[in-house]
Amino acid sequence: MTLRTNERVDRFESPFRRLDALLAGVAPNPGLTPIMMHVGEPQDAPPAVLAQAVAAHAGEWNRYPPSLGTPEFLAAAAGYLERRYPGVRGRLRRELELSAVASTREALFLAAAVAVSPTRATPLALMPNPFYQTYRVAAIMAGAEPRYLRHSGFPLFALDFSDLDSATLARTEILYLCSPSNPDGHVLPAAQLRHAIGLAREHGFLVVFDECYAELYDREPPPGALDVLAEMDGGDGWLDNALVLHSLSKRSSAAGMRSGFAVGDPRVIAALNRVRLNGTACTPLPLLAAATALWSEDTHVDAMRARLRARFDLADRFLGGCAGYYRPPCGFFLWLRVDDGATLARSLWAGSALKVLPGEFLTQPAPAGGNDGRGFVRIALVHDLDTTATGLARLAAALGIQPVNA
Repeated sequence: MTLRTNERVDRFESPFRRLDALLAGVAPNPGLTPIMMHVGEPQDAPPAVLAQAVAAHAGEWNRYPPSLGTPEFLAAAAGYLERRYPGVRGRLRRELELSAVASTREALFLAAAVAVSPTRATPLALMPNPFYQTYRVAAIMAGAEPRYLRHSGFPLFALDFSDLDSATLARTEILYLCSPSNPDGHVLPAAQLRHAIGLAREHGFLVVFDECYAELYDREPPPGALDVLAEMDGGDGWLDNALVLHSLSKRSSAAGMRSGFAVGDPRVIAALNRVRLNGTACTPLPLLAAATALWSEDTHVDAMRARLRARFDLADRFLGGCAGYYRPPCGFFLWLRVDDGATLARSLWAGSALKVLPGEFLTQPAPAGGNDGRGFVRIALVHDLDTTATGLARLAAALGIQPVNA
């Protein structure tokens, strides 16, 4: 008998599986040690307190963890928010507006599941382009059609809401925004965050602020949605139509913990919690204890930013002479403009044993054809300084760029 499966799954594919296919049959230069700069996975060791907390709570591996987080975890998350976003102080109703999640990717996926009504005809999910693939996957699986926001192009890919007419907004169920953004490090100004919130409230949809790169800034901390929401006031409804997500993966080099939290509209948090209580995985208690310790401490984040600045200083040195290079204000990616990203990715792997991600694997083609990401590659600055310098030197040599002050 034929097996029936959900045909929506056929509409998406991981950019990393696409990269595997692109490089299939291409062997890296055998004379060089391969360097993987295609994945945004921090290679720094996490703070020692992580392992210490896990060891101290080793007797709890046999217990089912609470889906919504321990009181200690929620207190630590709230404390972080109050330190980082002054507008939150005295406003947050922890029991109604805050919840643990088993990674922000889970929350991003479930946000569409709770926001998109199955009774709505032709619902839309708005998102940037380039984008994190989970936005598209979540929208499709929830039954919404992805719609990509217009942008200004290189270097900042600033979002433009001006083409969102009333008919489009009336069909919108969810809007995903990532600031600082992946891959170009662009920061949405407070006025644009405020505009997005206003549109969501006027037209009755949910705006999700993915702020997993909020602590990865070069010079100035980026404005956060929570401060903007607090400035807009609204009393107990100050979080209406908004969901804000934070993660330890980048902040604390703890991607393997799968721990984050969601803060937002109590109606959305309640719906999210109801789904999580019935159908998703939970972060184990020893890891929740480690997450509690990490959210309670900020000095390791300062050290992370210092390492990140040193990597960008290397990028300035090796790529400063490239017309397609700019130093982003946030994040740990370079979004480098080149002639053809896929062609360059293949040649870098074959000739330089350097793996990067073609920009077109992070973007969707325009309705009329053409892909705005085709002329880019994304490079993750996640390695130690020696490895980063070696990778950037190989990239510069492949592009024919003479390092600055070399």
